[in-house]
Amino acid sequence: MKLPPLRALCFDYGNTLIAFGPEQQDAQLEAMCHTLEGAGHDVDLPKLNALRKEQVLRPYHSGGVENNWEDVCREVVELCENPPSPALIQAISQARQEAFFQSVSLNPEVLKLLHDLRPCYRLALLSNYPCTTSIVGSLQRLGLRDLFETVVVSADVGYAKPHPAPYDELLKQLELPPGECAYIGDNWLADIQGAGRKGMHTVWVREHVPYETFEPQDGDLPASAEISRLTELRALLPTP
Repeated sequence: MKLPPLRALCFDYGNTLIAFGPEQQDAQLEAMCHTLEGAGHDVDLPKLNALRKEQVLRPYHSGGVENNWEDVCREVVELCENPPSPALIQAISQARQEAFFQSVSLNPEVLKLLHDLRPCYRLALLSNYPCTTSIVGSLQRLGLRDLFETVVVSADVGYAKPHPAPYDELLKQLELPPGECAYIGDNWLADIQGAGRKGMHTVWVREHVPYETFEPQDGDLPASAEISRLTELRALLPTP
């Protein structure tokens, strides 16, 4: 099938443009363990893993409120020391950010796709993540930042997808009605349902292994299209 004529293509980041699944999560885990052990602490790995999984899913169970980055780093330190030292909280934050930067990579085909699309469409990015520095810094390192007219991160909005607030901010910055935009993402709940409820066209990408999975439920909105690789997006777009 073909999508209708559009003015903007809006992308999710993790597990859509880049892989951000078990490998990247393990890199952050290793960095945090190294930092805590370097400060003289023994790490209870099962407790740390359980905390991190709870933090990832927390916005979905708290009305969409996004995690505060300093708070999630503080909670990690509190597993080992109480009260937690500000210096160690900052060290955990820096270690996680650097692990993010070092663990993500970009398929050259994705970069080419975005370069090919940019002359024909306005490109935007909307990502759930509690640390804007990690998202924007990695976009710059991968050579992606300048390709996007608009970058919205849930940390700056205060709410995470599928809450409508991040989509409202995206559409506000683009100054476009939702029907002239398509949202491309991997997360059925956050991306396909969140964008679909705003009236955007949606493309469900099934390429990468996510770290949180939500299966379709009765009453969900259908995706406008489903693709197994992001590069298949070309075939859905009308011929210029």
